[in-house]
Amino acid sequence: MPSLPHFGALCLLLLLRLWQTLGLAPLSFSCGRGARCRRPITASAALQWLGLLALSPLLLRESVALYATTNVKHSTLFRRIALATMAGDVGISLALLGAHIWQRQRLAQLLNGLVRLHRRTRLSWTATFLLCCKLLLSLYELLCNVPFLQQNAARLPWLQLLAYGVQLYVQHMSSVFGNGVFGALLLVLACIQQLELQWQQLAEEPGQQERLLRRERRLLLVCENFIRVFQLGIFLLVIGNFINILANMYAYMSYFVEQHGVPLTISNYCLIVAVQLYAMILATHLCQLRHTRLRRRCLELCYVPQELTQEQAMRPTPLLMWPVDGLKFSILGLFNLDNAFWLFLVSYAVNFIVIILQFTVEHSKR
Repeated sequence: MPSLPHFGALCLLLLLRLWQTLGLAPLSFSCGRGARCRRPITASAALQWLGLLALSPLLLRESVALYATTNVKHSTLFRRIALATMAGDVGISLALLGAHIWQRQRLAQLLNGLVRLHRRTRLSWTATFLLCCKLLLSLYELLCNVPFLQQNAARLPWLQLLAYGVQLYVQHMSSVFGNGVFGALLLVLACIQQLELQWQQLAEEPGQQERLLRRERRLLLVCENFIRVFQLGIFLLVIGNFINILANMYAYMSYFVEQHGVPLTISNYCLIVAVQLYAMILATHLCQLRHTRLRRRCLELCYVPQELTQEQAMRPTPLLMWPVDGLKFSILGLFNLDNAFWLFLVSYAVNFIVIILQFTVEHSKR
């Protein structure tokens, strides 16, 4: 059995291989040479994207036909929400594949930067445990479709089975993308924690301070490249998952009022998607929080940022009053991924639930 730090490295390598298998990483990777772009791999990813784009209308139509051939009785509202959810998953997957093909050079540069960070820093046992839990949660989400296939696979036509398989493919693609982003954020968080620890140990050696500042500068460059490459995918993942949660909550309450039962499939889906979404937002919030602590530690050690001139540094004004650039995960300039944004999503969801409950109570009275 490998030791726990090496087990975390195996989990990260597994995520990278999953990205390559699903087409999210259209490049080659080896431990010696790193990530490199190759024309055959790029052409294969482009053909995969074009094929999925051409077959998406047919696959969506056949996926909706599944509800008519099974014995499960669903309302028209449930079918419309299911169609909208599937269309959203297909659209997000197409956008992710297209964006990564278009930015394959930057993606390769980002992966090489993360590999260099990982050579100096290993994931802690807590980060490895969280990453494994998230991978197992995605696996559980995929295995939830097994009972449906066991009950209906024998009497479904092959075209509908193919459409269902492609639906699972595009739905799992967004989950694998979220897992990869989460793993990269855990690695960045581990690097920040190691830098903070080294600042505490080497505070009195000026040469070591310069070395740590150079490492922090390289880390910020990797984070900047990370935001530039993944901001569109993160935006689509956050907005798409949030809309799916709201739509499935509406279907859950409608089903409860009409059928007087609890749909476990919908509740499990909402819970899994919400946990995965919060895990990514929490990881970005912790990265920003720990980097703020790291910068505060630098200021406590009389570190003068590059933005300050020597005359400004000699003034009696405290250094804590001077602005210092921090790590921020700004997505398309619209919002920052942190706990404040998560609270905004929760408050909006609560308002949505209250409005639905109000209309549901009025409908029940009539």
